[in-house]
Amino acid sequence: MEKQGIRVLQRLFDILSYLSERNDYAGIKEISEGTGLSRTTVHRILGTCEENYVVLKDEIGRYRLGPRSLEWANSYQLQTGLAKIARPHLKELIQDLKETVHLFIYEKGEAFYLEKMHSYSPTGMDSRIGSRLELYSTSAGKAILAALPEDEFELYMEATEFQPKTEKTEVDKDRFRSEIAQVRARGYGIDDQENDLGVRCIGSAVMDKSGYPVGAVSLTGPIFRVTDEKIEPLGKRILATARLISYQLGYSAS
Repeated sequence: MEKQGIRVLQRLFDILSYLSERNDYAGIKEISEGTGLSRTTVHRILGTCEENYVVLKDEIGRYRLGPRSLEWANSYQLQTGLAKIARPHLKELIQDLKETVHLFIYEKGEAFYLEKMHSYSPTGMDSRIGSRLELYSTSAGKAILAALPEDEFELYMEATEFQPKTEKTEVDKDRFRSEIAQVRARGYGIDDQENDLGVRCIGSAVMDKSGYPVGAVSLTGPIFRVTDEKIEPLGKRILATARLISYQLGYSAS
């Protein structure tokens, strides 16, 4: 009975994850094909979800995420406290720099988008609150890796297969280790079109009072605005913002 319950939960997570990645409604057939689950299973799980407003169904029987998921997301943000502390600093960043900024949270070896503030100018990057961040190919991920204790960093390196997201992604682990050493030295990571061609990101880790990375702040913009000569001053500004948030979490550089 316990194993059956776990399987049902896993199927529920598979369905909700599939729906979270879409910008529109999806029918039973689409969800079944996208998750590998039978239509009967999908229909049964969605029926329960609809009753609890976890999903909504339109007039022709298609589904999307419902308002209950927003309630859980807001609760998570309140419980962590990180978003509340960071928000004023993110607003200041976007007002001054006029580029999209993100806040990430790092828990149990994974990083996720926690907050996003749009600039009025397009970035060419599609990011979603709650989606997972790939550490080795993103500026925020590199900043988090650089801030980890050495043993945790090495465990990550051993366990992770580096796959190219674009032609710019660094997949050689020796060169990547050298890059992480540079991130440690300057305090911020750079994603130079490694996830999305034409897009640059600059990120810096947020630390807790013990000096452990609990998240990161990043700036995202197209390469024609985030030019080579702007990387260093922007990086220093992102680092300063991440440090301010860290200090409010109890971190001390000394």
